Amino acid sequence: MKIKLVAENINVSRIYWSILKYPELWNQNTTRTENPDSPHYGLDDIWARYGDPERSKDGNPHDSFWYPSSELLGIKDICYDLMRMANGDELGGVLITRIPAGSTCRPHTDPGWHARRYEKYGVQITSAPGQKFCFEGEELETKPGDIFWFDNQYLHWVTNETNYERITMIVCIRKGA
Repeated sequence: MKIKLVAENINVSRIYWSILKYPELWNQNTTRTENPDSPHYGLDDIWARYGDPERSKDGNPHDSFWYPSSELLGIKDICYDLMRMANGDELGGVLITRIPAGSTCRPHTDPGWHARRYEKYGVQITSAPGQKFCFEGEELETKPGDIFWFDNQYLHWVTNETNYERITMIVCIRKGA
């Protein structure tokens, strides 16, 4: 199994309205989205928790910390609730991604120290029927308020062939040994 729905009907409306209130938070860090060769090129990010951007940009081990955007968006409670639900011991990066209408996050695997250390959970903030998180042989269509687990070590991609943007918060959680 590469992807699995783990919860439904989580109230994400406060996060969504906060994202609308602070549009300047998008793309303050374009590490993933600026290179035309990146599978994330043309997409948008809000980095809410990670390491120091300069010291961690090459995938070096680091301690994650909350960025100021996390306070403006009010996301900490849902992240900590998800950590408890997943029986996590350590919270890593938290990233909010936006895939514009008609766009795709191209097929890729996530390399590097951080991608191997943490399990990935997606919290669906906005979506529309027809938007899918895909793996070879598996796909998941989520709705706002869904939480899903996925294994980013496998080739994966996200399609948005709709007229609506797709916003997902990715929460990285490490479980004890």
